[in-house]
Amino acid sequence: MKKNLIKGRLYLYSEQGMEGGRLAFIDKNYLKLQEPKYGLQENRKVWDKNDNTKIGETYKPETYLNNTWLPSRDPILDEPDYKISSLFCGEERGDFNADKRLMEKYNFLMKYTKDKANDKYGEGNWKFTKSNSEIILKNGNRIMMGGTPNCIPDRPYPIPVSEFSRVSVKWNNGTVETKRLSNTLLVEVWNYDGLHMVKENDLLKVIDPKTDEIVCESQVNQIPLKLFSQTMKGHFEQNNEVGSDWEKYFTEEYNVELYREKNN
Repeated sequence: MKKNLIKGRLYLYSEQGMEGGRLAFIDKNYLKLQEPKYGLQENRKVWDKNDNTKIGETYKPETYLNNTWLPSRDPILDEPDYKISSLFCGEERGDFNADKRLMEKYNFLMKYTKDKANDKYGEGNWKFTKSNSEIILKNGNRIMMGGTPNCIPDRPYPIPVSEFSRVSVKWNNGTVETKRLSNTLLVEVWNYDGLHMVKENDLLKVIDPKTDEIVCESQVNQIPLKLFSQTMKGHFEQNNEVGSDWEKYFTEEYNVELYREKNN
């Protein structure tokens, strides 16, 4: 029986919210390079806009905010004190000493429920009915104040949707570049029209993306691979081929030549 040849990229396809999914591939005719629309985050594969043979991976993404470049992820989020602070736990359960340490380290101010109530209703015109969250006014009105402090300036700081960002890049030639604007780089995008699910009788010739050499050649039902799985590793648990690493080929999206039977 004659076979169709489709060249492309191996791909693990999953619906949103699923850990597993289906084994798939993307037709190379639907792959293209373009500028990123909304900046870049870390661990993104990129190409130099002026030299498509120069490929790298991003790290340390930054966003332009308040007239300066800041880490795209507010570093306060990774502080141990943040996880026990009033910002994370609320004023009822938060550690006020942790709050103080964060304010001193990052030079900002927290305005607690008490401060906000005094500003709005005046000192002595209200009292707490629930610790640090609900107050009652002199006229008997009860008001929920939220129980989470406001920060001046905002922390964690909000990251606006932006057309570009700034990143550092580890290039495939061994060099490292810092402060590279995202609009000088390219990312790979693809169209769902080029997405195909792998079938049992497909013959896969896996190609190393670095050397362009065939590293493995097998028919899917002889490996065997599990086409659908509730977990990512479940696709490969029956693999009995010595010297092959199908999990690696799919997760690292190796190039592939796929031969599929066609009807005369």
